[in-house]
Amino acid sequence: MKSITVAVDVANLAAGAGPRGHFRRVVGLLDDRQTVAIATMVSGQAVAEHELSFRLDDGLRLAEAVLAGDRRAMTQPGLARTLSATAALLFRVSHAAGAFQTIEGFDGDAEYRGDRGQETGDEHSQD
Repeated sequence: MKSITVAVDVANLAAGAGPRGHFRRVVGLLDDRQTVAIATMVSGQAVAEHELSFRLDDGLRLAEAVLAGDRRAMTQPGLARTLSATAALLFRVSHAAGAFQTIEGFDGDAEYRGDRGQETGDEHSQD
């Protein structure tokens, strides 16, 4: 069993409910602090079924290639899940480190006020 340092846990809407309960998708940064693992688990269970693993720096390189317009990167199998897992995980780490200010009424996963052009005067940051 692998230990997870940072985790993001969401409902697995694609799987819904099964005979053993509701499915969850877990994204975690493993203890080596380099490997991101995506797994599915039944709510209330402690063991997850592995779906995909990748190194965090590979997720970053893939994101940069997609932003650069690399057509091969845009058709990479598992692209959406890899980029979503990378973004969600890094967001949680950044937020925990105090990188973002919360907006009034913050409920844990609501809106964030980060580097917005209208607040900083940088009209180019509103892509």
